[in-house]
Amino acid sequence: EQRERQATGIGSLRLNLHRSFGYYISISKSRVHQAPERYIRRQTLANEERFVTPELKEREGRILSLRSRTAQREYDLFCGLRQQVGEQAGPIRQRAAAVADLDALVGLAELAATHNYCRPHVDDSRAMAISAGRHPVVEQILVQGAFVANDLALGQPQGADLIILTGPNASGKSCYLRQTGLLQLLAQMGSHVPATEAHLGLCDRIFSRVGAVDDLAAGQSTFMVEMSETANILHHATDRSLVLLDEIGRGTATFDGLAIAWAVAEDLATRLGSRTIFATHYHELNHLAQRLPNVANHQVMVVEENDQLLFLHQVRPGGADRSYGIEAARLAGIPQSVVLRARQVLSTIEANSHLGVEPV
Repeated sequence: EQRERQATGIGSLRLNLHRSFGYYISISKSRVHQAPERYIRRQTLANEERFVTPELKEREGRILSLRSRTAQREYDLFCGLRQQVGEQAGPIRQRAAAVADLDALVGLAELAATHNYCRPHVDDSRAMAISAGRHPVVEQILVQGAFVANDLALGQPQGADLIILTGPNASGKSCYLRQTGLLQLLAQMGSHVPATEAHLGLCDRIFSRVGAVDDLAAGQSTFMVEMSETANILHHATDRSLVLLDEIGRGTATFDGLAIAWAVAEDLATRLGSRTIFATHYHELNHLAQRLPNVANHQVMVVEENDQLLFLHQVRPGGADRSYGIEAARLAGIPQSVVLRARQVLSTIEANSHLGVEPV
């Protein structure tokens, strides 16, 4: 380009590349009269003329040839490398698996060291004793405050086989269930666990029925999905299983839901003897602890002051007698008029309700 500018005296001359017809020389309309005779007009535009020269086409041919040879050489090298890798595929996979295992172990070790995990005592017992257990994920993503650690005693002789867990909405019951399952899983895979001390007997299976989902493709409502999953648990759980249930029976009428929840909890505690945490808003289930020696009541603590709720997220012995659902609705932003009306309706319902009667 610089050489052509000097040869023609056209300072604005440019050498460009067009993806269709290759390299060309561009000269503005105002200077096109200075183009030498050796320039071959290639294209005329509104503001410029485009030319080529025999020398330019020759150089372009060499460039294209070099590019083609380069691409072929790259492909040949790739094929050779692919052949070598293929011949060593077995050893490469073995080394990759070893590195992956090492990476996972290093990650677990680093997590345990930096976040004060303890080495659990794992044996063949049915014990499940955890001191100051924490949720390994939630404690890392809390925006405000520190995670509230909680103890757990489940499985004879340390604790009951089945815990009825009650407490307000949004108090942390579901988190406690998930935390328990994760600690058991971490321990059985050989990891340290987020707790100050943990004694965890081996489980043959971990069953969970947490959350509310439907299956529209299969024509199943939220309640039907819940019942199907609960049925699977009752058919396959053993006394070596860990069962985590969250609000069984909430998807149907109150009396039906309570009856189902009572029967499921009773079956787990008597026939199956599975280690179970049963989170519920059916406070009537607290009566099970009076009937069955291997059932205990626990609650997630809350403090109510001046119509304000303070969630302590502490799990303590005893059964809650209120769910504070209306207060939770108010905290979620439900209009005050609706909240006041809900309280009026609740008072009327409680005055006429016979749900407090213990099932036969």
